[in-house]
Amino acid sequence: MGQPGFPGWVRVRMVDADGKSWFFVDKIPVFTGGQLNADTRLPAPVRVRCSIVGQEEDGALVISTQPDGVEAEVGQTLFRVRGDQLDRHTV
Repeated sequence: MGQPGFPGWVRVRMVDADGKSWFFVDKIPVFTGGQLNADTRLPAPVRVRCSIVGQEEDGALVISTQPDGVEAEVGQTLFRVRGDQLDRHTV
């Protein structure tokens, strides 16, 4: 059995296509798909499930983090990201 209180909460940072940092707080499995545990050294890369909702003229993609109800600390759910920030092979 896991350690007491695990999975806990984590605060993660995402940098968008414009270089702006966004912060998210939720339980660890929301961001990791079970790949982090209590012994993982932080900081560590994580993922947020999203859907692509558009593409802008400069090539930036507009994504929504709504598939799992994830939102930035300020309530934002739509973000501009670069295509190379997405892992399209994650199911």
